[in-house]
Amino acid sequence: MSRSFLAATLAFLLGASVAQAQITGDNWTEKVGFKPNVGEVAAFAPGKTVDESNYKDFDKWLPKGLQVLVGKYKLVMKTNAYKPVHPSKGYIEATNQYLGQPTIDWSKTNPRERALSNYTAGMPFPKPQDEKDADKAGRKVAYNYIYSYMGDDGGFHYGVYWVSAKNGVERSEEWRWRYITRTINRTDLDPKPAIPEFKEKDVIYTAMTWAIFPQDKRGFAALYSRFQDPKDQQGWMYVPTMRRVLRASFGTRGDAWNSTDMLYEDVRGFLGYAEWMNWKLVGQKTILAAVHSGMEAGKDARDRNFDFANFPHWNPKMSWEPRPVFVVESTSRLADYPYSKMTFYFDAETGYIVAKEMYDKKGELWKVMINAYNDSPDMDSKPPRIGTSMVVDLQSEHATVFPSYEVEANVGYPTDFFTEPNLRKMGK
Repeated sequence: MSRSFLAATLAFLLGASVAQAQITGDNWTEKVGFKPNVGEVAAFAPGKTVDESNYKDFDKWLPKGLQVLVGKYKLVMKTNAYKPVHPSKGYIEATNQYLGQPTIDWSKTNPRERALSNYTAGMPFPKPQDEKDADKAGRKVAYNYIYSYMGDDGGFHYGVYWVSAKNGVERSEEWRWRYITRTINRTDLDPKPAIPEFKEKDVIYTAMTWAIFPQDKRGFAALYSRFQDPKDQQGWMYVPTMRRVLRASFGTRGDAWNSTDMLYEDVRGFLGYAEWMNWKLVGQKTILAAVHSGMEAGKDARDRNFDFANFPHWNPKMSWEPRPVFVVESTSRLADYPYSKMTFYFDAETGYIVAKEMYDKKGELWKVMINAYNDSPDMDSKPPRIGTSMVVDLQSEHATVFPSYEVEANVGYPTDFFTEPNLRKMGK
């Protein structure tokens, strides 16, 4: 047998082994997380409605906060069959290319010290549950969320509704938000993996948001950026009444966003840095979550998406399905934080936070957050679309809901949109 034949055979076998190990859209779920246990609850069948009359039959799939929303606040959950989700081809390719390279060097004393290194793009830590140390596993889940697939840029046109269980809708606002989600760590849009001008400044994310309604708020705008180091976001605000742009830090820990029921860090579930929190993976399970919610886009769909007319006036009308989640408990490493503890439910396929429970200083359940998503228009090139976010303060019986009017992803926004001169323009 010739040496050339042996070499060719070995190369073929090695190539087949590598190909077999590759993560693809078809095997994404098994390679990075796990499948939901759809047979765990005997009462479940796609199309089944979960409500206050039968929710205890589904208690394995309903976290504590959801049980309160169904049992006390009459949330009705119409269910569908589980549908798998995978990210874009570019994100999957990056996950394969850089697999095994990211590392975490966690400072036990300094929450302002960057811990993640050698990360370029894609999912940093597939199969985080294989890490035997619960704290290390929790950190990996947190980083998978922070660098989850959301597209490289996008836009969001949305509403904000302040809702009282007793009195109904109190007021509303309308906002627009544009962002470069990945100024570095990019997988879909050129230049990849980084936009040079942002990489030079160590900026990993930049965004502009501005108010459209009501009239007395119209024109208020903000431009802000996040950095690789875990420090506060920096940027500018345009204040119409002053006709001035002011330098500002954004997202002061523990401050409410826009006088709502959510903190700055509660946006998307968690808008802080992994280094700011302690993380502990306490379980992996199946829960009902709204990843293919079926919520309609557009302002005219408001009343079809939410039951604002009936108690408690904040319940969404959407579809829920069995989803695989990592359950992670978290406490703040920063002083004077309002929450004593948070329990996160991270979807094991997308990395997204689909539910969150926040506890007060006495250790009592204070708030519940639900994040819902819609189908991606094309999973090979775009992320799931935002359906809604909702935060319910159980102690004050008050909620803030965020209807989605329009969502864009991988648009290719020019970098000069995110500048101080354009902030002035958008605010006028």
